[in-house]
Amino acid sequence: MILYRIAREKYAADLSGRGGLLSSARWHDHLPVIYTSFNSATCILEKLVHLLPEEIHHDLMMCMISVDESLASEIIEIEQLPSNWKHYPAPEILKRIGNAWLTAKSSPLLFVPSVIDPYSQNVLINPLHPGAARITVEKMEPFTYDERLTVHWKKK
Repeated sequence: MILYRIAREKYAADLSGRGGLLSSARWHDHLPVIYTSFNSATCILEKLVHLLPEEIHHDLMMCMISVDESLASEIIEIEQLPSNWKHYPAPEILKRIGNAWLTAKSSPLLFVPSVIDPYSQNVLINPLHPGAARITVEKMEPFTYDERLTVHWKKK
């Protein structure tokens, strides 16, 4: 299975989850984690919604991450979530769900619904799970956002 992630070049090959320690997001709070998407289009949108115009770097890389298909995974279905799960900022319960999964180390992969693309999933990788050793960056390519995606950000 291939998962997708966009990162700045200097962090692209890093699967330590170290960045998760420095921040919190929808599914975690200051714990090592790697956010990926099940397809490249969802990955592109997921990254874009978190960027300000000045953060559209020219050193972005699209990372294709190879995952051993025999690895255990867990899935969170939309039906398991509170009705406000898509809100921004995200409800704290989602961080608790993600943190519980990360600290339990019950599986290396957690499939969660994408807020941006309701027909796709994001996949969290727990780098502290022993199975994470069977997850590798297979390929990295320079990535640039098509300017049409950000044209409306520019002041007129």
